[in-house]
Amino acid sequence: LGKDKSAETEVQAAAKKPVAFVDIREMIVNLAPEPNQERPRLLKFKVALEVSDPKTVPAIQPLLPRVEDAFQVFVRELLAPDREGSAGVYRLREELLRRVNIAVHPTKVDAVLFKEIVVQ
Repeated sequence: LGKDKSAETEVQAAAKKPVAFVDIREMIVNLAPEPNQERPRLLKFKVALEVSDPKTVPAIQPLLPRVEDAFQVFVRELLAPDREGSAGVYRLREELLRRVNIAVHPTKVDAVLFKEIVVQ
């Protein structure tokens, strides 16, 4: 019984932990052309950055142009197999997280959360 209460306490403490979100403006990017492709394909996406300390948001805000540039440069090179299915979205999220943490170093972003993603 003691273990159940301590596990509940840990879950409640984690739920009360303050987090903050930084919205990145909606981006529309031309994707790398595929063989025999007649029209250019577009990826439209909107993400939010999750940080565990709300005090880091003011440190991230001035670096958003650097973050957007890193996102656009990477996304332009994506091929069809790179973005297919949930595994493709997961890999995209992980790579964007890696790039955003490079762009905002020494501040740390905990997660990149997709608010919208459309391939056209």
